Amino acid sequence: MTAKRSRMTAGDRRTAILDVAAELLSTHPWEEVTVALLLEGAGISKGGFYHHFTSKEDVLEALLLRFTDACTAAGQAVHERSPGGAVARFTAYLGGTTRWELDHAEKIMAVIRIAMMAGNESIFLKLEEESRQRATPLLRRLVADGVRERAFDVIDIDMTVSLLQHTWRMRWVVLAQARQLCVEGDVAGGWAMLEDRLSLEERMTNRLLGCSAVAPVRMPESEEFRGFLTSG
Repeated sequence: MTAKRSRMTAGDRRTAILDVAAELLSTHPWEEVTVALLLEGAGISKGGFYHHFTSKEDVLEALLLRFTDACTAAGQAVHERSPGGAVARFTAYLGGTTRWELDHAEKIMAVIRIAMMAGNESIFLKLEEESRQRATPLLRRLVADGVRERAFDVIDIDMTVSLLQHTWRMRWVVLAQARQLCVEGDVAGGWAMLEDRLSLEERMTNRLLGCSAVAPVRMPESEEFRGFLTSG
């Protein structure tokens, strides 16, 4: 449904464009999304669009960074409400970011499909770096808190944060493969792939953080991914 044109502020116009782009990302292959579709959905003029973006690729970049900011904010909100020490707060952060991602899984999967298309590698390497940098300050603070409380024992905070981010981001490639197995009828194989990945991530995360076996950081339970694996 086309949005009704009205007196929109510059910020409202930009938000409307990104909102429409997010919806189209879930329902259309990105190569079929045009500036005309974005204009129609947002209910704005061509001039209003080009005031903010030079192309639909600019829209995609802004949308990915918006996803990063929203996911980070979701993790921070849960972390700040979590009682207990650094390990409990870090576990809460992981749970909060994972739940946000699962709530927006189809959009994330669409982004992965775009990233894997030939010719897009350099674009997404740049976006990956910028997204990682935007999420880094909070994660660095969480690790530093753990070091200060003597719950974490890391060699270098910045290197630890970088390695953790890479590990968690690559999970989505495995999730896509696990869901494909489920779609093809190999549900047991899909679940085994997911559980193996979460187990490896938990071990890797705790090794990087230097957590003791007595009080480890926990990854989200595999059951939280059921809806994603069975919805393909």
